[in-house]
Amino acid sequence: MRYRKIALTAAAAGLMAVGFAAPSQAALTTFCDGVAADVTVPGDLVVAAGKSCELTNVVINGNVTVRADANLLLDGATVNGNVRVLANGFADVVGTSVTGTTVLTAAYGAYTEDSTLGNNVTATDSGFFYSVGSDHARNVTSTNGETFIESGWVTRNLATTGDTLTDVYDTVIEGTYSVTGAEQGGVLCLSEVDGDATFSGNGEILQIGASAPLTGCGYNAFGGNLSITDNSADVYVSDNVVRGDFNVSGNTGTVVAENNRVRGEDNSAAAASAPLARSATPSDVAVDRKAQAKADAEARSDVASDAAEAAGPAFS
Repeated sequence: MRYRKIALTAAAAGLMAVGFAAPSQAALTTFCDGVAADVTVPGDLVVAAGKSCELTNVVINGNVTVRADANLLLDGATVNGNVRVLANGFADVVGTSVTGTTVLTAAYGAYTEDSTLGNNVTATDSGFFYSVGSDHARNVTSTNGETFIESGWVTRNLATTGDTLTDVYDTVIEGTYSVTGAEQGGVLCLSEVDGDATFSGNGEILQIGASAPLTGCGYNAFGGNLSITDNSADVYVSDNVVRGDFNVSGNTGTVVAENNRVRGEDNSAAAASAPLARSATPSDVAVDRKAQAKADAEARSDVASDAAEAAGPAFS
């Protein structure tokens, strides 16, 4: 992945020298195919189907649409509008501010690093939403995808339904947190949830705090209630601080719940069961799936960058 390093073609460097590239159309919509830097787009930006657009230090004073099979790479950009990523589209957003909503609809996925997403993030039937070191000023919602958030901040609520998995590390969630119906379950490590947290109907593994089976997972702090109900997953929830009630019920897999500090009512001791032997450790699953999602994002980003450079100047 680019990690703030974008190789510009000589033609794009020429755009940098003048500081502005005239859009290909005089209307309020500018189509992008190629690379550019240090420019201002006066209105909406569209990456046409199958095209790739790579922009650095760019201001977009409108909405952004990444159409089917298209790619958008932003580095150090400002988007004064919404971002939409459509079927099999991809967005790689580094060091960028988006003031409006971010919407993924049947997208390949989106990767964001050291960025600020100023409104709701909604992902529906998309491959993944992977966020590292980024601030999310409102809600993050995912349906039927994969969600990874590391070293982040969610000002309101984080909710996933029918995700393949939902993994959160070293993140503050000021509102509520819910993971429902995740096929592979979820991991929550070294994080703070100020509202209620619920995990229901999930499969494979749920690890919330606990030193095992996933190594390096520290405790979490919950400002409200923690509810873990009706999961088929093996559940490991230990070493957390829960300021509200702690409810563990209706789970059919192994349940390990210990060393939690609970201020409210706590029924976890009665619900706990002895851990079973496993042929493959859940930590292998958790690490592998995270690495795979990152590898997928990096591979798509590299292909998009090569395609954008081959296309030449983005605006002509």
